[in-house]
Amino acid sequence: MSEGIPLSETNGSEPANELLERRQQALCNYLAASADTASTRIRANLTGWRGWLHQLPGGSISTSAHRRDALLRDLADHGVGAEDHRWGVLSGGRLRSLEASISLERTLANLIAAYEASAPHWARQLRVVAESSEQARPLAAMGDASAVADLTEQLLVVTRAAPDDRARELLSDHLPGVLRPLPSDLTTLRRSGPLLEVVFDIYADTIKLDNITVTRELRGTGLGTATLQHLCRAADAHHLYIVGQLVPTYRDDDSAVPALARWCRGHGFAVNERLGGRVVRTPVSVSA
Repeated sequence: MSEGIPLSETNGSEPANELLERRQQALCNYLAASADTASTRIRANLTGWRGWLHQLPGGSISTSAHRRDALLRDLADHGVGAEDHRWGVLSGGRLRSLEASISLERTLANLIAAYEASAPHWARQLRVVAESSEQARPLAAMGDASAVADLTEQLLVVTRAAPDDRARELLSDHLPGVLRPLPSDLTTLRRSGPLLEVVFDIYADTIKLDNITVTRELRGTGLGTATLQHLCRAADAHHLYIVGQLVPTYRDDDSAVPALARWCRGHGFAVNERLGGRVVRTPVSVSA
């Protein structure tokens, strides 16, 4: 089994650090604009009867608020509010390699456009989640865990109510691995795309896992861990073993296999590094 994340998702990595730096800068820009808007309102109030001039379109308050609102929307492009190394509803960021941003808001916008005609009620629910996500980002970045919990619950509700498997899959990918709905068809957990590759085969009572590979810019964000957690929960539900070999694809030094072995052990795998790095995970229903 190969896995495309670096030594430890808790220690970070160069690509993940680049995301974090851009995320912090986006938050700083928004907070500065918010402070400027508040300051402008205070100054306008002190001018007495002339204060209404600042409220007009193009006035100082209008201009400042417009800039603040634009920077608020920009927070999604950088994954502001996400935990640094744990995948969740606010995770993502701008990927230079794809010239695109990965975010819950972008997924919601695409789904609203695709399902507004066929599932209007569900599309309206998605709009509510999108508004909640936008408002939750600065709150989460300032340490408000309840904002993330509320948003996660909202996302779970619309994910379960998705009109088809494809829509459910797209939303599920933004959830932590321990909360993603379990599929009835395990093959839907395979991935082959620019962000994530998950390759496995199913034989009788066993999943043979070949690799979980995360695109370089998202390594260290917890996406690989969330993906493996989801696969392990699905295997438990179907009473399936998971087997594989430790064949790291992201580095070739002597520390690669031990690091990958620690990662697997953290997810309930028994690891035998002497037998070519063979890993085996017994389903919870069997081991219990």
